[in-house]
Amino acid sequence: MYSAHKRFALFIGRWQPFHNGHKYLIDKALKEGENVCVAIRNTEISGKNPYTVGQRSEMIRRVYGDRVEIIVIPDIKSINIGRKVGYDVNRIDPPDEIGRISGTNVRAGKDDNIPKEVEEYIKTLRTTLWLTGLPCSGKTTLAKRIKEELDNRGYKCVHLDGDDVRGKLNSDLGFSAKDRKENLRRVAHIAKLFNENGNFVIASFVSPAEKYRSMIKEIIADFRLVYLKCSVETCEKRDIKGMYKKAKLGQIKEFTGISAPFEEPAHADITVDTENEDVESCVKHILEKLKIEKPVKGKEYVKSW
Repeated sequence: MYSAHKRFALFIGRWQPFHNGHKYLIDKALKEGENVCVAIRNTEISGKNPYTVGQRSEMIRRVYGDRVEIIVIPDIKSINIGRKVGYDVNRIDPPDEIGRISGTNVRAGKDDNIPKEVEEYIKTLRTTLWLTGLPCSGKTTLAKRIKEELDNRGYKCVHLDGDDVRGKLNSDLGFSAKDRKENLRRVAHIAKLFNENGNFVIASFVSPAEKYRSMIKEIIADFRLVYLKCSVETCEKRDIKGMYKKAKLGQIKEFTGISAPFEEPAHADITVDTENEDVESCVKHILEKLKIEKPVKGKEYVKSW
């Protein structure tokens, strides 16, 4: 709740995204000792307005913490006031270098006038988190839990899974080295397209060779490789489909870990031990490495009217 009798300097905007032009205006008010309230217009998602209310709030929070109040208001067509309304309506003209900032260029990444904290956050919003590991090492289970956490934290999140993609989009491909490479090449380009449209992507694929992972990294701009470390023996115990057993009997050809090799990543961004650690511990470790903060409890940064 708001403090009783507290008055604010109100700043209304789309904040798509929050940049140094916005920061100049708010910093000026804070420097003059004003209480600041930032009102986020609840605009419809579009190319001009790609970020959700939650994402825009997070941008502002990363810069100011609890030094400003953040509220959400309906989208507005006009602001109308009468005489003697009890507060000032001010126009603040920023310096020329600030006034020339283009929101369109900032959104397109062609303008560096954006706070570092916001830049890092936006980069995270458009990341592909690529989970690699042996079959049954826990990739799909972990990916689903990470997606659930990110959904709860305001991310637009897409999960691409090996079984789903092979059964639908890439059903024409087998498991030869050539087909494995083509399967991963297609998925990498799909992930890149989702990233370019403001989505965080979680991809869970065996991707067994360094040359495949290098190709994927080259295609995807913001790519983080997560290695799920788990022994063949433990993966086989978890295998409810009996694939390992069939592979040992020769009923499945080119099965990774049995009749086809798996190369441990030499330079994974994140490694989790899914053999000895539970799912929640692994999820926590990954989110900490990505610097994705847990929602702050006991403090409402966003209030709606």
